[in-house]
Amino acid sequence: MAQLMRRTTTTMLPTTRSQSRREEPRRQVTGERGRVFAAVILGFCVLSFIDTFHTLEPYSGRRSLLSSAYLATTSTLLPWAHHYLADVSDAPDPDGETALFWHIPKSGGTTAKRLYQCMGKTLAHRVGADPRFGHDQENEIVVFEPHEGKDWKVVNVDTTIKPGILRAKELGLVQSHTTDLIFTMEPAFAGEQLYDEDNKGRFLALFRHPVDRAASMFFYLQKATWEKTYRPEWADMTVMEWANLKNFESDYMVRKLVGKKFGDSVDEMDLIIAKELVRQRFIVGLMDEMVESIRRFNIVLGVDESSDRSQQCMEDFGLIAPEDVTPAISAVGEGSGEESTTHATDKKNSNKHPKGDPEFNAIAARNPLDMVLYSYILQLFEDQKLIIDSYFVDAEDEEDEATIDEVANELALLPPGADVGTSRLPSEIQANLVNVNDPAQDKGSETPFFWHIPKSGGTTLQRMYFCMGFTLANEVGGNAKFDSDRSKIDVISPWSDNPGKVINVDVTSQEGITEAKNRGFFTQTPHPHLDLVSSQEFKFAATTLFSPEHNGRMFALFRHPIDRAVSKFYYLQKATWESTYKERWKSMTLEKWAEKDRGENNWMVRMLVGKDNRAVLTTEDLELAKEIVRTKFVVGLMDSFDESVHRFNVFLGVDESDAVNQECIGQFTSSGGDSHASANRKVIETKNQWNSYAHPDVEYGSPAWVSLSKINFFDILLYRYVLEVFEEQRSLFNA
Repeated sequence: MAQLMRRTTTTMLPTTRSQSRREEPRRQVTGERGRVFAAVILGFCVLSFIDTFHTLEPYSGRRSLLSSAYLATTSTLLPWAHHYLADVSDAPDPDGETALFWHIPKSGGTTAKRLYQCMGKTLAHRVGADPRFGHDQENEIVVFEPHEGKDWKVVNVDTTIKPGILRAKELGLVQSHTTDLIFTMEPAFAGEQLYDEDNKGRFLALFRHPVDRAASMFFYLQKATWEKTYRPEWADMTVMEWANLKNFESDYMVRKLVGKKFGDSVDEMDLIIAKELVRQRFIVGLMDEMVESIRRFNIVLGVDESSDRSQQCMEDFGLIAPEDVTPAISAVGEGSGEESTTHATDKKNSNKHPKGDPEFNAIAARNPLDMVLYSYILQLFEDQKLIIDSYFVDAEDEEDEATIDEVANELALLPPGADVGTSRLPSEIQANLVNVNDPAQDKGSETPFFWHIPKSGGTTLQRMYFCMGFTLANEVGGNAKFDSDRSKIDVISPWSDNPGKVINVDVTSQEGITEAKNRGFFTQTPHPHLDLVSSQEFKFAATTLFSPEHNGRMFALFRHPIDRAVSKFYYLQKATWESTYKERWKSMTLEKWAEKDRGENNWMVRMLVGKDNRAVLTTEDLELAKEIVRTKFVVGLMDSFDESVHRFNVFLGVDESDAVNQECIGQFTSSGGDSHASANRKVIETKNQWNSYAHPDVEYGSPAWVSLSKINFFDILLYRYVLEVFEEQRSLFNA
């Protein structure tokens, strides 16, 4: 297999006929190219399967393939979580592990605590260290009943706060195996301090929509005089006034999961770490799905739901219906305003709050990371059902195992949290663009399509291919100064000193794309030779120019969105020839410019999914953009320009051993795609002569950097994903 890959990966997208140097760029000529290409793709698929196989945990007994597939992906798991906590996929061992419940304020945690008190579980939480009970100064773990006759127990430590966690560590709480369930508000700190490789933890949590949670906390602390965090100055505030306070609590969940204090900055990398921690180490519950969540927790905790005591407690909390009574499930938890007297909840810990669009948007805007995390958790909740149910599947029950494995195979092919069993791509994108691993077709059936992301090295790349004698369809051919018969699609040679050619169309705008289509682009017979299409208009071009009869094969150069935005700012300070030139930006500082969205937020995601700047982006848009990149694009990185050029050359069938091609590659790759190498100053078009500028970089963590991160949040998450795809595609190209 290794020999096969070395021999064939240089012909990824071969041409199907012999070409002279005069008519077309210099390409490698290799016999049996179509079959060789198919062999490469087959080899890639086999290697990918082998790689995935090696990432899976051994399959045995009750542990299903679903559990392994769920975890089979690139991991950013924190070391303490990797070593000290049980996998979601591991069948629970209540006698050998100690469960921890992350109590997220106003998310149903108090209800969960009271439920397991009712069931007689031994808990670690605030009550155990209350001086009233006389055990807070003991030098060993003590289990006791705080209230006589209540028949529930606690240990003498307060694991909800960091000092109490350190005391619990000193006394060996987990190692004593005295506690059924630890409650804490510091999951990262507790996980790292309390557990070790011989005494592992099992994490559980109830999650609630961040806006509902934050608003509930606001209304609660307006009147909770019994709380240390009571804020009397909030009593007469509106939600909008509160949401605009400078010290407003933001992204609480992400901050707690990565162990950052209030006031510390959190960014998209923290979100990635938080998502991975929840995916691999948390049994997730939802406050809006309390019945199902508690059922899953009970499985993990080894609760016998059939016992009289458990049945009574579940009934008291509205989790099962007493005979001839319908439970009011909506009254369970800390978010409802009206509560049944049979529920072990506390009215003073439950509050009504209005849900108006302006208030919702104001709170959501202050919690962007938590909003994305919660959306991800909703999908995890769905994915974990079969995993938890499979903990105790009979190994001989072939029907159940077959169902589990079928879903597992689907999950293994998707990123964590992705939808299962649905067609993610729009039908036209699916039909008009080939997949990355589809065999090559002849030139009459497909054409390479370069998605030109502004200020990401695309102009340099096109110049290199012009140098090699390529024929492109971009914006140049639509320039009226080049004489051409506009009644038909034709090739023109714009420059006397450059072998590059262009098609007499402009496919970089929607108007130009429509005109090109109407003039017979790809449908005219005969159609002139064309090496590649280059356009910023991904979706419009993909659905207008290309078709099921003539496909596009995608490739693109990507750049970090903040670097790209900064480069574009400095460019448009001077680019008077651009329609987007802003004279008022000429004297503006980067810091001032970055203070707000200037009309181009999350450009990449918007272009991929076809949403303009006025439309609201969602996490579904982000996931769709990622899926388009994963399935349709050969990706390159501006920060790895030379390697990306090599991959594109393989993709396009360029003969890199040819002397002229070598000269062109040498001229244009030394610049990294965006500097003033002398070769890059060669005039191809007046407006492109100075298409790149040496300019200051934005400092990581600076106010400008933070502001641009928020403005381009979805693009940054997409770029992180592109980095992973770039690494995964390496095996396609390595010689």
